[in-house]
Amino acid sequence: MRVISILLFVLVVSSSAWGEEVSDTDAVRAIIGEASNQGYQGMLAVACGIRNRGTLNGVYGLHAKHVDKEPKWVWDQAHRAWDESEHNRIHNGTHWENIKVFGTPYWVKDMTEVYRYKDHVFYKRR
Repeated sequence: MRVISILLFVLVVSSSAWGEEVSDTDAVRAIIGEASNQGYQGMLAVACGIRNRGTLNGVYGLHAKHVDKEPKWVWDQAHRAWDESEHNRIHNGTHWENIKVFGTPYWVKDMTEVYRYKDHVFYKRR
């Protein structure tokens, strides 16, 4: 019984350390907010970043004002990208930035670049 309790504790603590479950609806909103102008490949890259990260913490696109104004075909692309990212991780990055708009972020000093597509560069911790 003691072993089972310890295993349960480890499972609960380790799963909460990885972040909350990312809902499909929030993931698609975040993908659109981050990459609606980057085409399907750009949306897939962001979707992979979200899956690799395991959380939407720090993903500003989730609350982007333009998301609800995007046409149906953009939503359809984002849904496809999210679904595909479950089995096709085109990179292993957990962080990204639109360097065309925002420049190179200060935090890249602790990161390694792993993927680049259009305006976005994707990174992972060293």
